[in-house]
Amino acid sequence: MHGSKLNQEATNTYSQSYAAKIAEEFFSQNDSISGQQIISITPVKQVNFFVLKVLFDEWQNEIKKFKSPYFDYKSEDVNQALKAFINTLSKNIRIEKDHFLPLIEKAVVSTLELLYEPAKYYSQELAKSTGKDKSRELMSNSKYIKLHKPLFDELLERLKEEDDLHSAIQGAIAAYKDANQEIEQTASLFETTLPLNVVERQETADELPMPEPLEELEDIEISTPEESASEEEINNEFEPIEEEDVESESDNINQQYKGDIKTLNQQYEEKEKSKTVAAALETKSLSNLKNNININQRYMFVNDLFEGNDKDYEVAMDEVEECDSFDSSVEILVQNYAKKYAWDMNSEEVKELLKVIFKRFR
Repeated sequence: MHGSKLNQEATNTYSQSYAAKIAEEFFSQNDSISGQQIISITPVKQVNFFVLKVLFDEWQNEIKKFKSPYFDYKSEDVNQALKAFINTLSKNIRIEKDHFLPLIEKAVVSTLELLYEPAKYYSQELAKSTGKDKSRELMSNSKYIKLHKPLFDELLERLKEEDDLHSAIQGAIAAYKDANQEIEQTASLFETTLPLNVVERQETADELPMPEPLEELEDIEISTPEESASEEEINNEFEPIEEEDVESESDNINQQYKGDIKTLNQQYEEKEKSKTVAAALETKSLSNLKNNININQRYMFVNDLFEGNDKDYEVAMDEVEECDSFDSSVEILVQNYAKKYAWDMNSEEVKELLKVIFKRFR
């Protein structure tokens, strides 16, 4: 679980191929599938129950369309009639192949997310919730959850005690230690049908210049040595400064340094000149930032750094694109987003983002 990220494109492709193979095997001998047959349709129990969950969610959406403003749906008689109707339908599930395929595809994607990235899965599920009692709404899904049950139980307890969903999810993930064996077992079950290769191991970015832990994120000054920096020196480029030395927030970081003091960008440019032609080609600057951020990186940045806020992420990347230096882009991120989303400036996600941005100005 820790240190692994799903490749979204590979996950979608795998879910389609897996669903097609399961459906082909089943519907070669059957015209339709029943609810009882869904429970054992694949070797992966979680996939089977998520098919039922997707089916239930679709049905809930249909119920909302069914309701009319002209009738009292809060009436006890109406509620009882609806419950009887739903129970009758649940005992008479009959789905043909073309309608079943999208259900199982969604179930496979959800299973892989829950298996490898439970924080993503639960963030998405709780984001759908409209009520105030998140623990109660999550509890209604308990019958569908077959993977990482201790994690589910831990999250449920935390949601009863705190309102911050992000904090509750991260706390539950941190407290859950016994994931590897279940991941291996479930992956093996997937592979009895189709080889599974959807996880990307994240590279560390030790070479990236990173700040020391800060008490006040806005109190940041980038100090740069006059000589070409070593890797150890580069990693210490960001250092906190005393409050009385901080200029107004509107001052640009590059404007704070005059004369012969070199910016981070200049240091790296000088260092690049000493590299071979092959190395220079390998580290060629990015002409367009967003176009050179892959799907997996984008998902990581949006969800881990911007708490799922796509709009803020897009605005931030556009602002960085307009900057004329690496220094000024870091200043914008720190002032506008790092404090807002409480970034851990030494986290792998921040390192990865700054590494991509640095290539933009190289």
